[in-house]
Amino acid sequence: MSKKYKIVLNQENGLGIEFEINDWAQRANVSLLSKCKGAVVLTTVVRGDKKEEVDFTPLTVDYEEKYYAAGKIYGSRFIRREGRPSETAILNARLIDRSLRPALKNFNYELQVTNTIFSFDPEIDPDILAFLGSSLGIGLLGLEWKGPIGAAKICKKNGNFIIYPTEIERADSDFTIFLGGIKDKINMIELEGKEIPEGDIVKACELGIKEINKVISFLESIIKENVNKFENFIVDTKDLIQYGEKFLEKHNVDIEKILFNYQERPELHQVFELLNEKRDSIENFDLVYKGVLNKIENIFKNKILKEKIRPDGRKLDEIRKIEIEVDVLPKTHGSALFKRGLTHILSAVTLAPLGEELWVREIEFEGFKRFIHHYNFPPYSVGETGSMRAPSRREIGHGNLVEKALKNLIPQEEDFPYTIRVVSDVLSSNGSTSMGSVCASSLALFDAGVPIKKHAAGISVGIVYQDEENYELLTDIQGPEDFLGGMDFKIAGTKDGITAIQLDVKIDGLTLKIIDGSLKRARKAINNILDIMYEKISEPRRVFKQGVPYVSLLKIDPSKIGLLIGSGGRNIHEIIATTNAKIDIKPDGTVCISAENQELLKETEGLIKSYTNSYEAGELVEGKVIKILPFGAILSLGGNRTALLHISEITHKRIDNIEKEIKLGEKIKVKIKNISEDGKIYVSLKDAR
Repeated sequence: MSKKYKIVLNQENGLGIEFEINDWAQRANVSLLSKCKGAVVLTTVVRGDKKEEVDFTPLTVDYEEKYYAAGKIYGSRFIRREGRPSETAILNARLIDRSLRPALKNFNYELQVTNTIFSFDPEIDPDILAFLGSSLGIGLLGLEWKGPIGAAKICKKNGNFIIYPTEIERADSDFTIFLGGIKDKINMIELEGKEIPEGDIVKACELGIKEINKVISFLESIIKENVNKFENFIVDTKDLIQYGEKFLEKHNVDIEKILFNYQERPELHQVFELLNEKRDSIENFDLVYKGVLNKIENIFKNKILKEKIRPDGRKLDEIRKIEIEVDVLPKTHGSALFKRGLTHILSAVTLAPLGEELWVREIEFEGFKRFIHHYNFPPYSVGETGSMRAPSRREIGHGNLVEKALKNLIPQEEDFPYTIRVVSDVLSSNGSTSMGSVCASSLALFDAGVPIKKHAAGISVGIVYQDEENYELLTDIQGPEDFLGGMDFKIAGTKDGITAIQLDVKIDGLTLKIIDGSLKRARKAINNILDIMYEKISEPRRVFKQGVPYVSLLKIDPSKIGLLIGSGGRNIHEIIATTNAKIDIKPDGTVCISAENQELLKETEGLIKSYTNSYEAGELVEGKVIKILPFGAILSLGGNRTALLHISEITHKRIDNIEKEIKLGEKIKVKIKNISEDGKIYVSLKDAR
């Protein structure tokens, strides 16, 4: 038996979601379908065992894409099945997790939310279905939590805000913002834009809160109808502080002295090392551990709110010392080292022909990416040992955030026909490494000579929060401020606007006032950082470094692709063998050429044109004499095109010996006299003189 409920999200385009509570996954605690047009997502929720001695919510959110949902068979030629989650799947799982987690603070039971895309509709983003399905699913568990969580997706196009836009409506928009939150507050933001004014973002959040409130009311009505009893699984940590105080007093630990030592890196790890050392002798270790953590958080909060003092002695709006070096690696195409306090990022750029683009095959997107950013966070960056494994979900998420911050500044393919890969390696971490990577990547792109429109910089704004009126914003948060504070508001942009945002919170959510204040604080910081960056390197390098390939684009008639390739690839292989160039041909007739130097590039272009040119009567061309006959000569026009020069067309007077006028191997200018129906070309030397 199933129950169905429907809500219309966009009155103009009729976009709505139908939720169906069913028994498809009967052994899960909750099983429900979210449907919109041809899109179908199954959400399951399972509550597991209680996890003792953890200081985080043991929540796992998965987002599974089934190839059959889009009618595709992907995967390796030898393994035609789903494997590692796609980048889109990982990003969507993180997005949902980041919004649910603050509403489950101090929830100590394992909780797994799995969203499976069973049917994919290209017009509908399945992320909104999975998001709302996850929120409803946890609500149907019967938990007393801060949810349900609502969501809104908004774009601005042609001066108008569109709520819950379709894929077509989002195309070429100024920006798209995905918002999550509880009633009247935002707890998650994901934005990509084209240098957006801060006012537009605040307006989008204002519209988003109205939509979120509407969705929450709808979800609450479903939960109320289906849940008879709500259980409280949330651990109240307020009374635990006494356990922490007793432990700290017994071992003479002065948290305030350790935390506010006016150094960038407080030695808080000493406290937790002591806890683990005394673990066997501590009764109710879990309570003591959480009590100590609670005590540290209280001291941190009260000191900043009352005395406006930060752990490292900075002012609330002060940025750590910035140091910049460019061209630090001799053999890379571009490089930069960006230091902000103990956060050090090395970014390197590689330029390659368009044929080196990243081929993406996902159910939501199949195509090529020519701008790629990768982010690496090795264990040594935080002074720890660990395995060097495949990129984590966090690394993929941070890499994508930096990519979004820069992608709309990258020149179009026609203006800069290169594949661009940027790699940001975190060498030392103490907060805001993703925003440091935006700065380092922008500097490295300038050093590589990529003609991006302007520099972009990023900053993270934190918060110490008591209530809606009693809070302080912190500019450029470092490790302890991220760990103990209430938010990590990552904001990137140029001097003319915002290009990317990612918001994570630990508090319930942010009011419009806090969002507006954070954007203003970030604008001041971004401008200051950009001034330092422009002072170091003010414009992209005008001459490429040694080793950068020379590339160009040619457009040929698609019907001539066969002529260029030749029988069995003979022509294209001949060109490659002659110039050692790389040539990629696209179905629309775009030919991407890469060569070691400018001379070989021009030679390759000439050879390609010789195979694909369309000749017309009256046109002057250059031909090479390849054969002399009694009645004239055969000229090569390049490629596989030849022409007949009749003896009567050599000079205006009668001649008996052709070789007195032209020589074998000689290059001569001739005029095309006629082209027969079967494509034979006849030329004249006398008319060309």
